[in-house]
Amino acid sequence: MAVQSRVIIVGGGIVGVSILYHLAKAGEKDAILLERRELTSGATWHAAGNVHTQSPYANLSALQAYSVRLYDGLAEEVGQEVGSHVVGGFFLAQTRERMEEFKHLAGKFRAIGLEYDLVTPSEIKSKSPLMNVSDLEGGAWDPEEGHVDPCSVTMGLAAGARKHGGKILRNTQVEGIARLPSGHWRLTSGEETFECEIVVNCAGFWADEIARMVGTRLPITNMEHQYLVTEAMPSVVALGHELPMIRDCDSQFYLRQEGQGLLLGPWERDCRRAWNETDGRAPLSFGQELFEDDWERLEDGLGAIFHRVPDLKTAGIKRGVNGAISFSPDGRPMIGPMPHVPGFFVACGFLGGIAQGGGIGLAMSQWILEGESELDLHFLDVARFGDWTTREFARERTHEIMPIRYEVTYPGIERKTGRTHLKTTPIHDNLLAQGAVMGQAFGWERPLWFAPEGVKPADKPSFRRPNWWQHVGAEAKAMAAGCGLSDMSSYCKFRLSGPDAQEFLDHVGSARVPERSGKIALSLMLNDRGGIVGDMTIENAGGGSFHSVGATLGAAIYQRWMEEHVGDFDVRVENVTDRYAAIGIAGPNSRALLNALSDSAFSDFPFMSSKMVEVGGVRCKAARISFTGELGWELHCPMPDQKALYDALMAEGENHGLVLMGARAMGMLRLEKGYRSWGADMTTEVTPHAAGLERFCSTKKDYIGRGAVDTQRSAPPERRLVTLEVDPVAPPCWGTEPVLKDDALIGHVTSGGMGWRSGKMLALGWIDDGAATTGSELEVQILLQSYKATVISDPVYDPRNELLLG
Repeated sequence: MAVQSRVIIVGGGIVGVSILYHLAKAGEKDAILLERRELTSGATWHAAGNVHTQSPYANLSALQAYSVRLYDGLAEEVGQEVGSHVVGGFFLAQTRERMEEFKHLAGKFRAIGLEYDLVTPSEIKSKSPLMNVSDLEGGAWDPEEGHVDPCSVTMGLAAGARKHGGKILRNTQVEGIARLPSGHWRLTSGEETFECEIVVNCAGFWADEIARMVGTRLPITNMEHQYLVTEAMPSVVALGHELPMIRDCDSQFYLRQEGQGLLLGPWERDCRRAWNETDGRAPLSFGQELFEDDWERLEDGLGAIFHRVPDLKTAGIKRGVNGAISFSPDGRPMIGPMPHVPGFFVACGFLGGIAQGGGIGLAMSQWILEGESELDLHFLDVARFGDWTTREFARERTHEIMPIRYEVTYPGIERKTGRTHLKTTPIHDNLLAQGAVMGQAFGWERPLWFAPEGVKPADKPSFRRPNWWQHVGAEAKAMAAGCGLSDMSSYCKFRLSGPDAQEFLDHVGSARVPERSGKIALSLMLNDRGGIVGDMTIENAGGGSFHSVGATLGAAIYQRWMEEHVGDFDVRVENVTDRYAAIGIAGPNSRALLNALSDSAFSDFPFMSSKMVEVGGVRCKAARISFTGELGWELHCPMPDQKALYDALMAEGENHGLVLMGARAMGMLRLEKGYRSWGADMTTEVTPHAAGLERFCSTKKDYIGRGAVDTQRSAPPERRLVTLEVDPVAPPCWGTEPVLKDDALIGHVTSGGMGWRSGKMLALGWIDDGAATTGSELEVQILLQSYKATVISDPVYDPRNELLLG
């Protein structure tokens, strides 16, 4: 007879056990963890055990800080030692560029209430006297850095899980998973069977194998990584206190005290895939095992470590650890509900599983029990990957990022590898010929900016004004004077059809769905708390079908959300992004350009409406909407027809001042209109009222999240999104910069850039409601320097929308 449980977790590493612990502690008594061997048998048991809060992502830093505090208090909770050492840690900088990164991170840490201080070489030397600091510019100090014993922490979490009612079965290898007619799952392990409502895949090295059992896959690449532990060193013994953690970011290594010696781990330049002879797949028999030592691959890294700690040159090696770790293609964990597989959650791909395990366990338990995590985690969501993330793509990308584990995390950094696996539009080569610098978004190559003749078409990233800054400004200003063309084909596009399509869209969207063919509405998808899951335009395409367009990066998240709420609605949700190209035409001359190619079909064309037209001989669906805030249209056509449409527009565009625009110009133009961007300004932590978007929430129908929206109509939110005019001499705001009033923290920036038409440096600030009134004088801290910022009313440009509606 099958063992019944609501939730079954597959995999007993620190992440799986943490999820069980948090589920049980939250009151979920009907949860079982299945481990094929012994707890920690995969990557956990041999991990270095480092814990830290630093991350380029604010909410990941918050989760990692939670991990540190959870582990440090776990021994008292469960009554057994977990080996927690919170000793603080230094991040070392050998260059001014690295110090700029630390300044940027220090602002982010302040914005989320964490401590992170810049320090001088002499301050580093005072706390870490073994360090050679002669070539350092400085560093950063995080008081919550430390390390734990991975096995002891995992066993402590297991004890806590059992204490609260969680169950753990060891030596239970899952061999098959099948969907039952009820929609639940049946798992088999030898002669045993288990049935459950929810499966959570925490299988580490074997996560892809588990995923394939339910008809999906995960882009996991297993890599070898080595670290060394020295014998006792006289200089360490003589200290009488434990040394702080060290991360030499420019030399790509970590170092800490282990007993009376040191543990040192360089990130290998000559990185190697684990189990290469079996295409990177771990044998099911693999347990608490290691690979053979390969010191030659560490020579460069060890040289840098010996330079930093000269006493290591005479230290003996106590042991070496060459184990496997799992990478996702971007080095971040993959968590959340698996798209298209209801009831199947994922938590895998942990490069820093010990540091992240506690916080991820909390977030995953919230997602499983409440349908969402408290923090917005779209940047970790497994839905950020699609069918383009093949094993080959994942392997190429992993080999790029592993040797630069501690790279400077500039805003908007782009990867070089795996590009041949991405999708391109029919005009891709034409755009490259015009100087396009391409970026990557959900598997698509799309233009970021256009380098004029004589300028190298390549990014040179910076925390200040990067090399593309003025060129993006030229695109924006030329569009506002004439007209601009942008390739919008990567935007996610859905067709919804069926007898209940309109009723379904009214249920999942906040705005009333257009009842007449050819009309368009902007609608928000909200969760039960009123948090913004996404935004989309909805066009009544006639014949009972609807066409919806949304953010490129939200494609799989939007689709998953809609599919999760289909319920008893008779509706079909179809992703048609790959089938249809889209070109945006905007600017004061856009109507004249399009009329010249369409027998004046654009003369009588109301805002937020659509119709079929022929442009330059190509039949298109034209929609009068504009993300730039100028007069403009989107032209949607079958993908094979895009080249002919582009050629016609470019040829006629010579008579109308047509310029090409990339995504970065679009991202700045929208700031002047107060338009919010999904993933930055609009997240599940932000409600429509807080974002100033309540006008898109109907009072005449019911929809998901309406209760929370109605509550905020009479009870204002604690924080709001506002537009800030920042001192024009300030560096750009990239996001998470602290916003201050009288030197007190009142919020942070969500996005920013230059308002090229208004001549104002702008930022969107998420700030306390009491300071959100127009005219409030505040400060934004950018790279640890404060700049004047004033709350101004939206929109900054064309406040009466005369150009947009003209």
